Amino acid sequence: MAVVLQSEGGAWLTPRWMRPPLDALCLLVAFLLALLVRFRFDTSTIDIGWYWASLGIIVAVDLGYLYLRGMYDNGHVTADRTGVVVDGLVYATFLYLLIAYLVKNTLFSRLTLAYFLILSFVLQVALERTVVAIRRRRYARGLDLVPAVVAGTGEDLVSAGLDAGSLQRVLGLRVLQEGDAELSAGCYRDLECLLDAGGAHAVLLASLLPDTSQMVELCLRRYVTVYALGGTVRALPYPSDVLFVGGTPVLKVRDLLVVGVGARIKRLMDVLLATLGVVILSPLLLVLAILVKLTSPGPVLFGHKRLGEGGKPIRVFKLRSMTIDAEARLREMLDADPALRAEYEATYKLRDDPRITPLGRWLRRTSLDELPQLFNVLRGDLSLVGPRPIVADEIAKYGSASAAILRVRPGVTGLWQVSGRSDLDYAERVRLDMDYITHWNLWLDLRILAATIPAVLRRRGAR
Repeated sequence: MAVVLQSEGGAWLTPRWMRPPLDALCLLVAFLLALLVRFRFDTSTIDIGWYWASLGIIVAVDLGYLYLRGMYDNGHVTADRTGVVVDGLVYATFLYLLIAYLVKNTLFSRLTLAYFLILSFVLQVALERTVVAIRRRRYARGLDLVPAVVAGTGEDLVSAGLDAGSLQRVLGLRVLQEGDAELSAGCYRDLECLLDAGGAHAVLLASLLPDTSQMVELCLRRYVTVYALGGTVRALPYPSDVLFVGGTPVLKVRDLLVVGVGARIKRLMDVLLATLGVVILSPLLLVLAILVKLTSPGPVLFGHKRLGEGGKPIRVFKLRSMTIDAEARLREMLDADPALRAEYEATYKLRDDPRITPLGRWLRRTSLDELPQLFNVLRGDLSLVGPRPIVADEIAKYGSASAAILRVRPGVTGLWQVSGRSDLDYAERVRLDMDYITHWNLWLDLRILAATIPAVLRRRGAR
């Protein structure tokens, strides 16, 4: 059975930017209520300045912890997150007490602190439950539903204790038949045809099929979210979350590969280092921009179309190193010279590119043309470290690796850049990008960043 799922509403979930202020408001209300219960707001006998400072410490630590644990992500809740709320308050209280001890200021009523923690827990859990309830109520009303395809048999779906109503309320999927007939997707080819018809953004595997692995690969290559009932797959070689629809576990393959606490620390590191880089290098960027403008006509920046995380089109900015008619000249050159076309199609670069300006050649050899990519990092298009950002025409060269490459945010630098840069052939670039994804951790990012500076100074493989 294959059932087409339709969406009947605008995409609405509590915006991520609203949750931290709401949690902070919960803590503030809990704090005021604790002062009311303990002192009736008569603060003449306490150091109220230190009380407010204490609140600031606890709020900062608590919100930071909740961010790292994914509390502010949009999407489905993978488990009861009451424990996350408790952990956030415990860590915040511990660090506050440590700071209070170090600054030798422990003048905070223990009873007030107890009131505050209890009230904070109640309010924050109530907020989270309210958000989930609102989301599921909208699902039940047919809003914000995800278009999807269910592959397998109706009997397997029913035997797992699932029906159209539960899928809609919990997973946000509304099951609709196409007319009165039920379509069937019992194999890879059937599923491919259904996806080719368009409109599907998710697939629920309801049965164990002979070519399930190929189906999953197909979905990932097309950026289609995969859900799987227990027993439909032997083992998924991809990070997955477990959702519960009633008492039935459903695997959800993560759309992205770099996730969790590490991914959030990676993003914080990106923002901090990119901001620091922009501040320190802004005089150099200004001088280079003036030189580009004075030495050749045209804009200072060039935005090249690439594929970002999830296959989303992005523009990667560089200081312009080519003539303004570079794209038209490239087409003429490739049409006139088959050997040149073969060289370009092999690496999407030309060793002796006549379109590059004299200043642009120097900018490329020193990699200074890539400094504006720090702004791409701040925008979230790029990470400081990641797979190479590729153009749409290159995706065919990545083969099955494309299912993983495009599920990670591309980087300004990466393993292939510090291992030879443009001197590497395509197969080696793909292998290094896959090695990075497979073995990713924050320490690897730091090592690559440290190795990037010597690689740039040696100008190894740069052109």
